[in-house]
Amino acid sequence: MQGLSKRQKTLLRHIVQNYIDTAAPVGSDHLVKKHRLDCSPATVRNEMANLESMGFIRQPHTSAGRVPSNKGYRYYVSHLMRPEKLKPEHQNRIDSQIGRFTGDVRKIFEEASQILGKISNELGLVLTPWMSNWVLDRLELISLSSRKILVVIRVRSRSVKTVVLEISSDFSTEDLSNTESLLNERLSGLTLDDIQNTMFDRTRDVNRGNPSIIREMVNSVEELFGLSGSTELLTAGTRNILSQPEFSEKKMVDAFLGLVENRNDLVCAMKESCDAPQISIGDENDNCRLSAFSIVKAGYRMGGNTGAIGVIGPTRMPYNRIVPLVNHVAVSISHHLSS
Repeated sequence: MQGLSKRQKTLLRHIVQNYIDTAAPVGSDHLVKKHRLDCSPATVRNEMANLESMGFIRQPHTSAGRVPSNKGYRYYVSHLMRPEKLKPEHQNRIDSQIGRFTGDVRKIFEEASQILGKISNELGLVLTPWMSNWVLDRLELISLSSRKILVVIRVRSRSVKTVVLEISSDFSTEDLSNTESLLNERLSGLTLDDIQNTMFDRTRDVNRGNPSIIREMVNSVEELFGLSGSTELLTAGTRNILSQPEFSEKKMVDAFLGLVENRNDLVCAMKESCDAPQISIGDENDNCRLSAFSIVKAGYRMGGNTGAIGVIGPTRMPYNRIVPLVNHVAVSISHHLSS
């Protein structure tokens, strides 16, 4: 990233903040008057031309002011942004509203998405914990008939999944017990995602247990351990976000509604979160369908499991206000889910 002079940093910060506040291109005269800069509009225009040549701002129309580029937003959030403290009334509102539903996990998630949407004026997102990160405690193999077994998957959160498998040959009680013991030795303590990715390698050199049972379990590994279907994305604030100026363009409306109606893209993007807030801006998102949007997200904990919350909106987003909001909601959810 190119180094910027002190004046260029000041101008870029003002351009980003003014554009976020007004959604209107920012001109040199406006900057000098509003911020009482100690230089002339001509000097500001020269510096803006330099910033444009470096890719930090762009000129949407001839003779218009400038607007930030994705690169400009990234420099702003990484180097220039001064996060605002969350207002005390918002902190109290978040904690009290989420706290009302302690013990009701579903209600906590629903309330959190509503809070994020209302306070941010963007689309609030809550992704329930994804089970691919859950750790296998043990599995049990129960005989149902001479060629059918019930596989019981137990994870450390005490959740259980059961699957009936049909085996190609008969097996004995001893076969079943030895196979169960072997599989627990090799798989217990791994995440379900790890098991799906490495089941074949971990069982191909076995010298005990029933080969037919093991082979059928390897062939059915996604059905047995692929529990991502239980993950759910809750959203709130569609009306808020559609009232923003960017959505006067049909292209933006169509792109946004496509994301809301087919949520797989958002689920995948949210699963990449970590504990601390993360910001992905425009084409920093891996999925091209998200290239017109920014996502601010953070992880929360429910016991040993991980979920994510965040907001999505146009790249013209008040990052300095949304980052503290997302962080506080994530912390509040973690606290009330562990109470």
